[in-house]
Amino acid sequence: MLYTVLKSLHIISDIVWIGGMLINAFVIAMVPPTIRTGVITALRPYDRRVTTAGLAGAWIFGLILAFGYVGFSGGWLHLKLLIVVMLSALHGMQSAWLRRMEADPHLDPPAFVRVAMPIVLVSVVVVVLLAVVKPF
Repeated sequence: MLYTVLKSLHIISDIVWIGGMLINAFVIAMVPPTIRTGVITALRPYDRRVTTAGLAGAWIFGLILAFGYVGFSGGWLHLKLLIVVMLSALHGMQSAWLRRMEADPHLDPPAFVRVAMPIVLVSVVVVVLLAVVKPF
């Protein structure tokens, strides 16, 4: 019973975190400089409170599951953790660039941050496949 509750909380946290990252990616890449400041000013509190809480929940519940139930024996988990570390770093970069773009709306982030949407989507597909199929 506890395992299914923890797994559910992990998945819920993942959805909240990835949803927030996709919103950030959309705003960074698509919102024109003329309205950028207002949109980012509205988005940043959501990112700090909700998306970051989703990130923390994903890590906390994921590590509890890994240490308590799964173990670190599968190579699939190591690859999954590597991807999650990279997604966590990307979220940090998104947050930093949102702060910078709020201060200077004409500032453009590097390409890696601007194309975060496909990076996040492909990463999520790979992570889900690794967690479900456990290929190695």
